[in-house]
Amino acid sequence: ILYERNYYDIFMLDLEGNLIYSVYKELDYATNFAANGTIDENGQVHYGEWKDSGLGEAFEAAVRNPDIINVIDWKPYGPSYGALASFLSTGIKQYGKLVGVFCTQMP
Repeated sequence: ILYERNYYDIFMLDLEGNLIYSVYKELDYATNFAANGTIDENGQVHYGEWKDSGLGEAFEAAVRNPDIINVIDWKPYGPSYGALASFLSTGIKQYGKLVGVFCTQMP
């Protein structure tokens, strides 16, 4: 699908905002994109370095509107070395329940 649709990358995120799959595994791989961060076992809040990026916006948009394709406009994306990127995102559901986010990065 990556090559067929000419996407730059494909991502899957869990509902906590953790990037759990990426084709190219750039600087954003295995980081968190939730705007409100994650809380560790000691109650500390940790914010992902790229939470305010286009992928962060795409994640938040898909969680809010999981039944549509959310479009995030072009802007520089740090993990891709500042290259302009746009993102498409939507919710992943299992038996009608939101379980994650599917996102593509446009070149």
